[in-house]
Amino acid sequence: MFDKLNCKAVYMSEDTSAPVLKNVGERGDSWKSPWTNFTVLFQHRFLVRNLVRKEIRGRYRNAMLGYTWAVLEPAMLASVYYFLFIMLAGNADKMYPVWVILGIIVWSCFGKALQGTVSSLSRNGQTIHLVYFPRIIFPMAAVQGNIIISMMSCFVVLPIMVVFDLPVTIYLLYVPLSILMAGFLAIGLGMLVAPLNCAHRDIEHLFRFIVRAGFFLSPVMWTYEMALERGAFGEMVLYNPMVVPLTMIRHGIAGESIGIPWAGILWSLGFGIVMWVLGSYVFNRHEAGAVKHL
Repeated sequence: MFDKLNCKAVYMSEDTSAPVLKNVGERGDSWKSPWTNFTVLFQHRFLVRNLVRKEIRGRYRNAMLGYTWAVLEPAMLASVYYFLFIMLAGNADKMYPVWVILGIIVWSCFGKALQGTVSSLSRNGQTIHLVYFPRIIFPMAAVQGNIIISMMSCFVVLPIMVVFDLPVTIYLLYVPLSILMAGFLAIGLGMLVAPLNCAHRDIEHLFRFIVRAGFFLSPVMWTYEMALERGAFGEMVLYNPMVVPLTMIRHGIAGESIGIPWAGILWSLGFGIVMWVLGSYVFNRHEAGAVKHL
C-alpha cells in the first residue's frame, strides 16, 4: 500500500502481523537543495528522460511532418524576415534577418522554459496525487524538453551558413552554450514562484506577460551592437541577463568572439546561479504544502 500523505510505502512483515513503514519520499534539508537536486535528478534520470520524451512527443503529436517542424518553422520565419527587412525596408545588413531568427530561437527557449517551470506543479496535479516522486523532476523535464527542441531548431543555421559563406570555427560552440544558458536562467526563476502558482494562478498569467514584454526589452529584434550605438544605453542593457546568450549565438554563427565585457558575462552567470540557489530552496521548502491547493 502507499500512504500519500506521509509519502511512506507500507510493507507487511514476514508474519503479516504488523506493517513495516519505509520512507520512499524523504525530503532533505531545504538549504541543501541547490546541491542535492543534482543528485536527485541523476538518481531519477530515467524518469526525467521519459517525461522529456512525453513533452516533446506531445508537442508534435498528429503532425504529418513531426519533428521537422522544429527546423521548418524557423526556416519559414527567416524567409518572412528577409522579405520584410531586406526587400521591403531595404536594411543594408543582409544578415539582419538571420540575427532576428537566432534571437527568436534563444528567446523562445527561455520563455517557454520559464512558463513551463512556473506551471510545472499546477499542470501535473493528477500525477502528483497519484504517486510520489521528487517534484524537482517536473520543472527539469519542462526545461530539458524546450532545450532539445531549441537545439533542433538551430539546424536551420546550416543552410544559412552555406548561403552567406560563413566560416566553420570553434565559436560554433557558442550555439549550444547559448541555448543551455537560456534554459539555466529560466529554471531557477521559475522554481522561485512555481509553489505560489499552485495557490494563485495569477502568477502564471503575470509571467506570460513578462515573457512577452521581455521579448522587446531584450536584444531579439535588435542586437547588442545596435544598443552600443546609443551610448550609455548600450551599457545599461547588460543588466538584462539574456543579453549574453542572445549575443553569444549570433557571434558563434558569425565566427567571432562574444565581444561582451567580462563583467557583463559574469553578471549573467551570477544571476542564473543566484536564481538556481534561491529557486531550489523555495521550491524544496514549499512544494509539499503548495500541492495541497491542486
